[in-house]
Amino acid sequence: MVDPMIDLERRYGWWTARVWGLVLNFFSNALALFGLVGFIRDGTHFIPMMVGAVLSLTCILVLAQPSR
Repeated sequence: MVDPMIDLERRYGWWTARVWGLVLNFFSNALALFGLVGFIRDGTHFIPMMVGAVLSLTCILVLAQPSR
């Protein structure tokens, strides 16, 4: 049987999958804030704000798994 859990402690290059997920979360937070500033200022950048928010939420839900 295949384990459906993602192994966040497996190394990909220099870092583990958990660290790469945190890096992705950092950039998705930056994208969401960039979109929020544009949305508040002049009503544009709605799509980057939503993409950043969804990516950030996905990263949080995946990375919330406890380590073994």
